Amino acid sequence: MKEKKILILEDELLQALDLSEFLKKEGYNTAIVDNFEDGIKAVVEFDPQLIICDINLKHDKTGIDFAKNTNTIKPNIEIIFITAVTKSDTIIEAQEADPLNYIVKPWKEEQVMVTVQMAFNYILSKHKQNSVIETLTMSEYKILKLIAKQMSSKEIAKILFISEKTVKNHRHNIIQKLNLTNEKNSLLKWAANNTEI
Repeated sequence: MKEKKILILEDELLQALDLSEFLKKEGYNTAIVDNFEDGIKAVVEFDPQLIICDINLKHDKTGIDFAKNTNTIKPNIEIIFITAVTKSDTIIEAQEADPLNYIVKPWKEEQVMVTVQMAFNYILSKHKQNSVIETLTMSEYKILKLIAKQMSSKEIAKILFISEKTVKNHRHNIIQKLNLTNEKNSLLKWAANNTEI
């Protein structure tokens, strides 16, 4: 990976500029957008590996809506939410968009640096994995590890603060991506033999 590109979706311009300036000093190439529509264009044109996305935008659509759309357009792009909101219902809703992590406002440079470095470590490790495994999202990785511990969908949902239906959807997606058979416990067997991921 030659250039590390980060898209910042933030409707508070001063905060976006501060964040961009700090990340540029750390060697990242950044672009700033302040709304959903421009964000979607930048996903295609700027083609970032990572997006730092505010959950609450001043327009009709939220950062969560944006993340879900991005997951459809370019599922390999990772998203970190940045937010001042820590209410559990917002975080549960945000989890449905499969973010890599969260940064809580007011952010500190150290927190941003560590979170972004960890994100790129994960992105790089996915590039090094074989092509089938690297199609899994961070949530799918987490779920796969919990499946390997023989946890039920209900138990996994409780741990990850998502609905049981979402876990079942992820399980279905993992089975499809790994090209597993419909044989009973095929996913559990695969997870148990591949927990090093």
